Amino acid sequence: MSTKSSILIYTGSPLDYPEYRHTALHFAYATGTTSTMHVVGTQGFFIFQEDVDLDPYDTGAELAKTVSVAEIDGSVSAGTIRRAVSATPVKNGREDLDWNCQNWVGDALMMLVDRGVLSAEVRDKAVDGMVDGCLEARDQ
Repeated sequence: MSTKSSILIYTGSPLDYPEYRHTALHFAYATGTTSTMHVVGTQGFFIFQEDVDLDPYDTGAELAKTVSVAEIDGSVSAGTIRRAVSATPVKNGREDLDWNCQNWVGDALMMLVDRGVLSAEVRDKAVDGMVDGCLEARDQ
């Protein structure tokens, strides 16, 4: 059995503009367990957070869109995925003022590419879908 991976895109706050949309990685493992991994906080105070078995619709924010990333081969363990994603650097420096959760999702997907879990093509398509999903906020 495989692990289904996706990007969750939540409506922005205080205004629903693309730059305020929150993004996270969501994994549905073959065991039935789910994990949502993301960075939370604000500029200079971002931290990594993992929510296990939390319904993506039950977070207090409105889920605007889900972007499918890939079905990850069942031979890749949940621990392997978690170690790769949680090792993704969180940037809180002065030179990172325009960095946010959307950048982190792209970086985390690149960590999965580096570990051989995803292909670069799958990552690029997923990031494009995330960008498009965030931009849809202005069109609706």
